Amino acid sequence: MAKTISVDELKKNREKYVLIDVREQEELLSGQIDDSVHLPLGQLIRKVRKTEKDEFGPEERHRLFLVLTKQVDVEKSLDKKICMYCSFGYRGNLAAEELVKSELKVDIVNLDGGYASWESKNGNGSSKTY
Repeated sequence: MAKTISVDELKKNREKYVLIDVREQEELLSGQIDDSVHLPLGQLIRKVRKTEKDEFGPEERHRLFLVLTKQVDVEKSLDKKICMYCSFGYRGNLAAEELVKSELKVDIVNLDGGYASWESKNGNGSSKTY
């Protein structure tokens, strides 16, 4: 089981995290946490596995993973932790565990309760809708 972070803790330290939303495209209709990166779980797993080659060390894997997301400023994101989230926490946990197994040199957490927990504490004002 991956480490988790509460909604309150994430809100207090938001600038320290790259948020990755692993839900499917149609799930974004309910909203998304501002400035999060959308990378469905299946795509995330494929991208992580591309970094799992012997010639890449943990720091190189971390950089390569950020490059492969194609949605973050890599240089600004290297010093940040990674927070995964899905609808309720299960897929976010799977994604976090996948990243932990790949030995990226970064702290990785899962948002406890996922987007549903975020939404219940923040309402629509803290999400963008599509």
